[in-house]
Amino acid sequence: MGLNKGIATLSAEQRSLALQRLTALWAFNESGLGGILHAFKLPFTGLFVGGLAVVLICFIASFSKRPYQQIFQSLWIVLVVKALVSPHSPPMAYIAVSFQAIIGFFLFNIMGVNFFSILLVSVLAMLESALQKLITLTLFFGQSFWKAFDSLVNYAASQFYVTANNVSQWIVGIYLLVYFLGGIIIAWVSYHLLHNFDINFKPNITPLLPYPDTKIPESKPKKKNNFTRQIGGLLVILIGIAAVLFFFAPNSKVAWINVLKSLSWTLCALVLWYGIISPLFIKLAGRIAKQQKNKAVSDIISFLPVLRQLSWAIWQQSKAHKGNRILFFVSTLLHATLTYTNEDNPNTKL
Repeated sequence: MGLNKGIATLSAEQRSLALQRLTALWAFNESGLGGILHAFKLPFTGLFVGGLAVVLICFIASFSKRPYQQIFQSLWIVLVVKALVSPHSPPMAYIAVSFQAIIGFFLFNIMGVNFFSILLVSVLAMLESALQKLITLTLFFGQSFWKAFDSLVNYAASQFYVTANNVSQWIVGIYLLVYFLGGIIIAWVSYHLLHNFDINFKPNITPLLPYPDTKIPESKPKKKNNFTRQIGGLLVILIGIAAVLFFFAPNSKVAWINVLKSLSWTLCALVLWYGIISPLFIKLAGRIAKQQKNKAVSDIISFLPVLRQLSWAIWQQSKAHKGNRILFFVSTLLHATLTYTNEDNPNTKL
């Protein structure tokens, strides 16, 4: 079933504004929504942010025309805004959002925007996100992490006279399955939102505005504190791995060799990542972002505070929708983003 009947009735000006707003929401999702979600205390925030990105890519593809080049245009703006607003984001964050856009561009060009293409985009995007986290974990700790994990679980199981073999493989499998199922759910949500927008589209609907007394919690994380917390967490995990490898080794010689291997691998990975790769990438991204800062980027950055206020107000309103709170939040945030106006410029309404 087609998804563009209602969207096709938009004028060129309305379509352009909608794409700008969707790009702004995508940029906000990548650079500012994480802090809001932390205040929401939601589990699997990474899955939620990645899922919302997929929803927005599907909407951008639906509002644009073949060959869906708007996806790449929006992606470039999102990356520039991300570099300007969140200059200390790790390189892997840029890779994840780029992968989502690229896979969306190619699959939508091949299959068009329909349930099956949305399903493929969503599942592949979520699996890439999960694999990226597993690869990063292995990058920092090597195979020592998985060996230590298996040794600890095997010991705990033996206390209950139970055999537990290759537990880490089962954990990885379950983890990937969660993201796979998450991808299916996200695809259904994306199609459902697009389908409802197509049927219920009303260009003159009253925009949702935040409550006058809405108070948004301030979250101003300090770079030094975040960096110290990250390094501290990695070192705690490293010490735990080293302790397990030492105490569960067959003899002291093997124990010390395993510990030295684990320490050297992780310390080299930390120096390479935090000392060379990440600083160079951040510097390069910041330089490109400043060079490419144009009116489109400035307009979106100026709209981010509005999205922050809207997202917080909508989350407060979603308390009355306990059964489908997340779906209400996403659909209402999309609606509010596309219909928001301000008193100074009443013609900005979609």
